[in-house]
Amino acid sequence: MSPDDAIADFEAARRRQLRRQWLKSSAGLLISSLLLAAAFHQSQFFTADIGGDPARRILDFLTRLVPELRGEVLFRGTDTPGSLSAWFYDLPRWLDAIRETLEMAALATVFGAIGATLASFLCARNLMPWAPVRFVVRRALEVIRTLPDLVLALILVAAFGAGPTAGVIALTVSTVGSLGKLFAEINEEVDPRQLEALDAAGAGLLTRIRFGLIPQVLPNYASYSLLRLEGNVAAAGALGIVGAGGIGLELQRAITYTEFSTYLAILLLLVSVIFVIDITSEAIRHRLILSQDREP
Repeated sequence: MSPDDAIADFEAARRRQLRRQWLKSSAGLLISSLLLAAAFHQSQFFTADIGGDPARRILDFLTRLVPELRGEVLFRGTDTPGSLSAWFYDLPRWLDAIRETLEMAALATVFGAIGATLASFLCARNLMPWAPVRFVVRRALEVIRTLPDLVLALILVAAFGAGPTAGVIALTVSTVGSLGKLFAEINEEVDPRQLEALDAAGAGLLTRIRFGLIPQVLPNYASYSLLRLEGNVAAAGALGIVGAGGIGLELQRAITYTEFSTYLAILLLLVSVIFVIDITSEAIRHRLILSQDREP
């Protein structure tokens, strides 16, 4: 075969491959569009059956959220309508509820990270030699990840009563499911030479984990745990709506009495807290990642 024929065959094969990729992408886009259109149709999002134009309904709702503040009385007391104090009329109580939300999220993250660490040791291929154990633990983590936080919190509220205990347990279970999978993947991607050296020296499983695995994975463990903490703060706020403690209880009360401006006040406080946590945890994660990259 001449060079020109080889080049022609290569170009033809490349065009066929690009055509197949284009057909697959087009088919995927078409199927996704049809599913999205069917979802909009079934939800009646753009029909008049649920109140007309959805964009206008959303705009009306956002307008109700904004309080009627007046510049001349903006910094007066809570008894003056139109002031910031009147808008945040129950600020000490809300801050106490946010403190409870943070405590719930922190406890759930710590307990969940510990449980996820233990589970990851049992389902990592380079640590657990018994395939049935790995299979059972991985399937258990998958089952946990399919449980919605709100549904689990509702069940736990019925079992333990309203309060932060149900919220902490629900978030802990959810954290174990999500972090367990991530930690297991981190375990399987470590440098195997350190584990092999300890194994050749006759070290047991716990010794291999302590001296061969933990030093390699600890920065990533901490990074993912901090990332999960941010999500748990937001989730803890939502779980309070079903009686699982925290700022969600105050939000539920505002919803019950249709205090639209109070929705916004509480949400602004919660978003501000999450924003501060996000900045802090991001800085810590970057330091951990940099420290890991500097290691020889």
